[in-house]
Amino acid sequence: MKDLTNQRFGRQIAVKPCGKNKYGNVLWLCKCDCGNEHIVASGKLIQGKSKSCGCYALEVKTKSLEKHGITTGGKPRTFIIWNGMKARCFNPKSTSYKNYGGRGISVCEDWLSFENFHNWAIANGYSDDLEIDRIDNNGNYCPENCRWVSRSFNRNHQRKTRYIEAYGIKLNISQWCRELEISKKEAYIHLNNSEDDFCDFIKEKIDTGKGQVYFVNKFLGR
Repeated sequence: MKDLTNQRFGRQIAVKPCGKNKYGNVLWLCKCDCGNEHIVASGKLIQGKSKSCGCYALEVKTKSLEKHGITTGGKPRTFIIWNGMKARCFNPKSTSYKNYGGRGISVCEDWLSFENFHNWAIANGYSDDLEIDRIDNNGNYCPENCRWVSRSFNRNHQRKTRYIEAYGIKLNISQWCRELEISKKEAYIHLNNSEDDFCDFIKEKIDTGKGQVYFVNKFLGR
């Protein structure tokens, strides 16, 4: 048996041997720098697989969570935003429900999971001084329709419906998606480039679909 007495392994010191495990490995009583005592197999100590009583791994995990706004002492701001978003869309008792769920606005299935929403937030520019904003105020809470903006920008943008004109027909984003039978995600691929790109896309869909005459008669022939 190799004597490990008083040798340091990471944050812990081997105190004394205290038997063997079922595999025949010598077990050592170790004292961690944090004050905890625990038992570790000699192989794990020698191979560097055990560095502490577990406190080091906990610290690493905690720092990683705190980096992304998640703390063990309370709920992160992204959780509060996520919870409020769901309440506005799904809870009729919410004071804001009439402006969201009452208008048919919902939260996409992927974001019903807080972890998914939080990961999207961190990957898309979230910081504590920003608010979530729906690009199309008639659209849902989903990755392709949301962004992080300043409070002042958000206040100015609220309920300002975005209209796009093609062939003299002016409709908002949701209306164009419905008429052309396209998804919001597909629409915003073009809108994120420019409104002109989306307008060209609309015209192409009209020309290769029901035709310009159909749309002009439907919206301008009244």
